[in-house]
Formats: sequence, C-alpha cells, structure tokens
Amino acid sequence: MADVIFLANDCEKGEGPAIAKKFGIRGYPTYYAVNAKGEPIERWIGYDTAQGWADRVAAARRDTRTLVEKKAAFAIAPTAELAETMANDVATDYDWAGSVAFFKQTRELAPARADELTRMIFMYMAEADPTDFTFEDIRIEGDRVLNAVGTTAEDRVELGSLMMNAAESHERLAAGIPYLERALGAATGLPDDSKVARTVKFLQITHALMVEKNTQRAVDLRKSLMPENWQQEARRLNQFAAWCLDNGVNLDEADGTVLKAVELAKTDAERGRYLATAAEIALKRGDANAAVERGKQALALDPANEDTVDLVARAEAALAGKAE
Repeated sequence: MADVIFLANDCEKGEGPAIAKKFGIRGYPTYYAVNAKGEPIERWIGYDTAQGWADRVAAARRDTRTLVEKKAAFAIAPTAELAETMANDVATDYDWAGSVAFFKQTRELAPARADELTRMIFMYMAEADPTDFTFEDIRIEGDRVLNAVGTTAEDRVELGSLMMNAAESHERLAAGIPYLERALGAATGLPDDSKVARTVKFLQITHALMVEKNTQRAVDLRKSLMPENWQQEARRLNQFAAWCLDNGVNLDEADGTVLKAVELAKTDAERGRYLATAAEIALKRGDANAAVERGKQALALDPANEDTVDLVARAEAALAGKAE
C-alpha cells in the first residue's frame, strides 16, 4: 500500500453526490482505482475479505492501463486477469449475468483458482434477479462449492441459506430443503458466537415451518432473535408482525402486535407504514372491513403511496365480494 492513496468518499454528503454521479455509483461500497488523471483502471463492488480487497488493489498496481484499454486488450487476447477485471467491472453496474459470464471465463483460463472463482460465481448467481439464472444453474455452482476442498462448516451454512432463498425466488422450495438440512447438519458443533449463528437461527425457523410443520416452534425461535425490550419499540413490533404476515402464521397475535406499533409510532410516516401492515394482516385474516378502514387511514397519511392505493383497492374488492 506504500504507493497507494486511499480516499474515502461519503456519496450522500458534501461533494459526495456529485462524485457518485460522475462515476456512476450504483451501490456501496464501490471501489475505483484511478490513475493520476482520474481515469479508472479497476473498479469493483463489495467487501468480502481483506485479502480479496488487497488482491484487487494489487491487480491495479500490476496493470495500470485504463479500463477502456483493458477492454480493448481483452477483446484481442483474453487472459484470466483481464477476464476478472471485466467481471468486477460489470458487477459494479449490477449486471450479475454479465459478471458471472466473465468469472466463468476467468475460471476456464485459471483452473488452479477454480474453487475460489466458483464461490464468487455462486454468490453472484444466488443474489441475482430470478430471471438471470435458472435454479438448476445455481444448484450446479452450489454443488461445486459444497465439494470444494476449502469449504468450511460456516460456508455450508451460508450456502444453505442462499440456496433456500434461491429456491423460494424460483418457486422451487422443495428443491431447497436438502441444502437446508445439510446446512443445519454442518452447524452442529459451531460455537454460539459463530459469525453464522444468526443465519442458523433463521434456517431453524424455516425448518420448523417447512419440514417440522411446527408453527409454535418457529414463532418462538423468531421471537428469540428479537432484541431485548423489542415489544416496546414500534419498528420491532412491526417487523415481527410483518414476519408473521409473510409466513401466514400467528396472525391473531400479529394483529395486536402491529396495532401496538401504530400506537407507539412517533411520526406520520411510521404510522402509515404500520397501518398498511395492519391492513394486510386484517385482509389475511378475512376481516375486510378492518382492512379497508386501516388502509384508508394509511392512505390519508401517505396519499401518493401506490402500494397502499393497491392495498385499499384489494380490501374494497374483498369487502364487495363478501357483500354479494
């Protein structure tokens, strides 16, 4: 780092927004390595490990050509290092499909790094929009990660969580269950302060709901993840109620919980959000009258909210259907 100048920039304060606009920043953290003229020579998004970050800095130091020059060179004579630069470059534009394609090319050109690159490929695929990759595409790379020599128990837990998320987004929940169960098996023996301890809890909740069919255990586990005195915080009360709503469980308690959140809300914006949750819960419980009333109260606080407009329309349609 002796010949590297690090400049941290808050893109939401001072001159930060102008700099963010100039460089087309889409998310944080985004890193640019630039030359003395301010021309980008590398750019990448996210922070995984200190070593991974240092490797990107080292790559910029080894090849100080601009990104424009590197793209031209890659088109003529692809190399593993240039392919990785291209992969990181397009990822900063949230083009996960394009990034994965370049990372796969990197893996072909640098087979000795296959396991490391497969982890990166899998992460981007699992986080991408469901339309970018099929569940089978993600499963293939996930299985490669599971079989990699350096995969740890904590890696297996994280992979299980990502596979369940992918299975849900692709409406293939049953296909995700084996990964969920392997993840929980890998978690056995991990210390309580493991970096994946919270992930394990969420996987246990999912297992209770989907495999054990034990709603009460799932609810108890979810409550155990809430901070102390959460029942006195409006945001936390709404968070728990929304979880019940999303999973279609414990709706009677959730109804009382979210109404308490409405009472404790400190601003109209908060109150409007919580009333919208309360309206959705009422609709889920079959109480169209309450759903309409709460939805209109939420809409009065935030008339331009399209989601709330849609909510009221759905509640009124449900009420009309009951009247008929």
